[in-house]
Amino acid sequence: MKNEKLFICKSCQISVNQEILEGKSGGYYLHKNLLKNAEHSSIEIVKSGCLWTCKQPCAVSFLANNKYTYHFVNIPPLDEKYHQALLEFGELYADSENGYILPAKVPEILQEKLLVRIPAVDTYK
Repeated sequence: MKNEKLFICKSCQISVNQEILEGKSGGYYLHKNLLKNAEHSSIEIVKSGCLWTCKQPCAVSFLANNKYTYHFVNIPPLDEKYHQALLEFGELYADSENGYILPAKVPEILQEKLLVRIPAVDTYK
């Protein structure tokens, strides 16, 4: 089982202006598309309940024990450039010791999508 996880909000809309597409949520499409491209990924891709950033769909979070958590918003669920960028970030995250990724290393198209980076609970012991 992989330690690092990418949680995808399964209830996120397609966009702020479009709730569903062909009866499916944006989170559904983002999860499906990431899984399709993540055969060799070092992270586990998981559907999650609501991540509470509903006005900024789609939302995803990278989490792992003893690592920083990253929460990205406004991810277009049908855009392959974002799928690749999330998977690239996931590899950086998996390879890092404590989850800290230098801002300049975050894929450029994700830099403006990062809402928050939260330190691991044990960071300041």
